[in-house]
Amino acid sequence: MSETSSDTQWRLLMTVADGPTAAVLASMLEANGLSVRIASDAAVLGQAAPARLYVYAEDLRRAESLVAAAGSFTDEELARLATGEGAGDEPP
Repeated sequence: MSETSSDTQWRLLMTVADGPTAAVLASMLEANGLSVRIASDAAVLGQAAPARLYVYAEDLRRAESLVAAAGSFTDEELARLATGEGAGDEPP
């Protein structure tokens, strides 16, 4: 596959532990108006493998700021966000 000019515009934002974590972070970034690509070496859907998030080069600093502002998620929070579990529940 040849590299096009649009391919060179994408920059690595971060690598995360798995696809669901990447999907949650990508959703948060997309909700803030950024375009995100996820790349993973997982051979099958659901396989635990690191995933890389890419954003446009001009959005890299903003994406880094958004991720930093979001803080750290616990494993339980990431699982809940990834599955949508409790999406309509009232907070305790």
